[in-house]
Amino acid sequence: MKVRLGMSIFLAALLVLLAAMAIKDYKNGTIGTSSVTSVVIALAVCLQFLTWGTDRKAQQDEMGKIIAAKSAKISYHILTVALFVFWIADRIVFVRKDDFGNLSLFLALCFCLVLYPVVQLFYVRRFK
Repeated sequence: MKVRLGMSIFLAALLVLLAAMAIKDYKNGTIGTSSVTSVVIALAVCLQFLTWGTDRKAQQDEMGKIIAAKSAKISYHILTVALFVFWIADRIVFVRKDDFGNLSLFLALCFCLVLYPVVQLFYVRRFK
């Protein structure tokens, strides 16, 4: 009960902090990277809390590990497709003339495409 109360207070304080940041950015007329990053991190923390709550045992048991592994694999595939779509959209919107388009986005896509097989390679070697 105390943990739920503490988490509720934490989430409320987080929402107040984010609202204050949004108001400050609205008055200044600009949104900075720190504001966007703060919102994304706060959203991730809230979603993690909504998923697992305060029950660490559920996250560590066999079913929790299966859920985490399948979620990671699905997330990887969604991320790969999203990066590809963003890269193509960037090339169309900004009419890039070179082969790579936005180089940072292209490198992120290449890294994403190679990451899963590399992790699998090392993970399989661990069991051989």
